Formats: sequence, structure tokens, C-alpha cells
Amino acid sequence: MSAPPKLSELERDALAELGNIGIGRASTALGRMLGGLVTLSVPTVEMVPAQEVAGLLDQALTPPLVGVSETLGGLFAGCALLVFPQAGSLPLARAALPPDVSAEDASEMEDEVLAELGNVVLNSALALVANLLGEAVDTGLPAVFRGDAAEVLRGCTGPVPAEEGAAVLFHIDLRANLPGGDGIVVGGRVVLLLDAGSAGALQAKLSRYIGRLVA
Repeated sequence: MSAPPKLSELERDALAELGNIGIGRASTALGRMLGGLVTLSVPTVEMVPAQEVAGLLDQALTPPLVGVSETLGGLFAGCALLVFPQAGSLPLARAALPPDVSAEDASEMEDEVLAELGNVVLNSALALVANLLGEAVDTGLPAVFRGDAAEVLRGCTGPVPAEEGAAVLFHIDLRANLPGGDGIVVGGRVVLLLDAGSAGALQAKLSRYIGRLVA
């Protein structure tokens, strides 16, 4: 089993800053979708062995969880997940629907809406981060999974052998001020499950990115 690359403090700070820039773009897109002010932030980021992700998510987030997954190609070869506690994600889904939608209809449409919310966040953020690193990223169609962390992660079907892959965890805070004075505060994670080659390539790209900044 090969250990994931160990990020230096400078590389971790650079990745967190890139994540903040990408998530900032996603905030704008999500705000348009919800019709209110949305603030997303990335307070910390870490790279860990893929097999540790389920335990870390269960420790940090209160189950049941909702995860929106997309397969990835290009710079990030593997899978991306947007994970929230279900208690926080469902109000977001309802906020994206017109107010005249009945509770019964809203329940039936929740997965569809959550998939679109996750798609907006992941595509907006990852495309910008990859572009800043001088690369491209391809994403598949979003899918929604519920359960504990292990069940949500099973929905991430990217080619990531657990004994070789690495995971990048962006710890995110979401605050939404919606029409009518409603406020939503949710803590979650954006998880990139990468194969070993992509994890190493990401670290190399980060080093070159830092070099350009300090040159």
C-alpha cells in the first residue's frame, strides 16, 4: 500500500486558497439558483489515505448524510463528492423550489434538486481550480446517495483503489440568507477521491503554482 503524497504547509495553504476561490465562484452560482445570498468558505483542507475518509466524515458530520457524487477525468482523475448532513441539505433543496410546490411534490423532487445543487458547486469550483493550475477537468453526471459515510462513499464509483488512492477533503461552511428572512447554516465537505497518479500530479501542479506566485 502506497501512502498519499504529504502536502507541505505551503502546498496545503495554496490548495485551501484555490479552494476558496473555486468555492467563491460556486457561491455566486448557488445564490442565483436559490434566489438569495450564499456564502461558502473553505476553512481547512487536508490530504489523507482514501481508506480513512469514511471515519473522518462520520466523526465530523452528523448522519444521516447526503452525498452528491460525480466521476472525474483530467487533472482530478477519480470521483468528487459534496457531502452534507441530511438535516442541513434538505432545507437547501426546498429553498431551490418555487414556494407554491407542495410538501409532497417537494419530497419527490428532492434528489433531483440536490443533484443539481451538487452539480453547480462541484463543477463551478473544480473547473476554476483546475484552470488556475493550468489544467482541465471533466465531470460526469451527478448522483445522490444517502446513509452513513461508508454508504455515501460507495456511490463514488471512480477508479480509486482504496489501498492506493488519496483523498483531498475541503472542509466547507455554507451560509445562506434566503428570501423571507430564512437563514441556513450548514457544515460539510467536498471530497476528491483521487487515484495515486492524480494525487502526485496535483502536488506537482501545486508546487509549480506556488513557484509562479513567488517568482
